[in-house]
Amino acid sequence: MDWSAQNIVEMGLLLAVAGFLWSLHRDVRGLDRDLRTLSDRVARVEGLLEGLRDSITGRQSP
Repeated sequence: MDWSAQNIVEMGLLLAVAGFLWSLHRDVRGLDRDLRTLSDRVARVEGLLEGLRDSITGRQSP
């Protein structure tokens, strides 16, 4: 393998690694967005449960 062929192979490997890292970055961003959505929904359910508990026990929420 001469120098130019080796450069082409190395550049191809670098591009493949960069593509993999970019894909991983996008997956992590999507996961972060999903976790924030899930956290918001859990907080909403907690609020509903607290309201239900307060209405059953006759307590007032702060």
